Amino acid sequence: YLPYASWYPEASPEVYTVLLWTAAVTAIAMSLGILTRLTTAYTAAFVGYNIFLSKTHFAHNRAFLLILLVTLALVPAGRHYSVDALIGRLRRRRRGEVAISADTPLWPLWLVRFEVVAVYCASATSKVIDLDWWSGRVLQLRAIDNRQLALDNGAPAWLLDVLANETFQWWFSKGAVLTEFVIGLGFLHRRTRLLAIWIAIPFHLAIQIGARVQVFSWAALAALVIWVTPRARDRQLIVPRGHRLGRFVRFFDWFGRFDVQHDDGRAVVLLENVATDRSVMNRRDEDAVWTTLSRLPVTFWFAAPAVAGIRWRLRQGP
Repeated sequence: YLPYASWYPEASPEVYTVLLWTAAVTAIAMSLGILTRLTTAYTAAFVGYNIFLSKTHFAHNRAFLLILLVTLALVPAGRHYSVDALIGRLRRRRRGEVAISADTPLWPLWLVRFEVVAVYCASATSKVIDLDWWSGRVLQLRAIDNRQLALDNGAPAWLLDVLANETFQWWFSKGAVLTEFVIGLGFLHRRTRLLAIWIAIPFHLAIQIGARVQVFSWAALAALVIWVTPRARDRQLIVPRGHRLGRFVRFFDWFGRFDVQHDDGRAVVLLENVATDRSVMNRRDEDAVWTTLSRLPVTFWFAAPAVAGIRWRLRQGP
């Protein structure tokens, strides 16, 4: 236990226990969207208070969690998909009122985007200048130290032999570092952003399986939503009546990206950029279906390669 400063307030064990259990309750309420602004603010405040109680409480993954919580507390979260929003809609329906959409300041979004990019780039840079990491020595030692545990958990011996190989780890470590650079820098440009997100998903899942990083991987995966264009209904999807795609999109369009309409035609049409001053892009049939699926969180990772293949074929011509 190493306090940062003697003047920092320290709660008694009894008070700390109450604060801790309250944070557990507010974290669950925040996730469900119950009293969202209050519960999010309290959760962020307690996590910050706890981290700065002692130097031994600090870890990079906890600092990342705190960054996300503080940013979330700065925005009016919970206005659309939450228990609060559901209760608000029921009240307005009972009173016969119409919901009024409100804009949200973008600076917290840009702030957390900067923070997330800094995490990837700083992590990669630190590994480049650490000769033990860059040479693969760190990963090799981890594989050797955790060999018995991995065997007990059912990992094949041949795979562990590969992971303990010096030549393999020399190459693998460089691939891991370059992947972090690709993800972090890829977020910065619209043309490379989807590729960076697509790579980040298996990257963080692999980290969660192969390392003890507490909540970091799950927090990083959840934080990928900050790269969604912060504009509602900027795509118009027109589907034939009774088409299953319309119901699917309505259910899984958690970011409110699509305005789904039905007509008597036979083609699926996707109009992009309808909410901006840019020229409207018209996609039809196969291109429209797969592009739509690539913009939904649950199908993005599987649909994105299909979209890339379709676009490549279209550029090649008949």
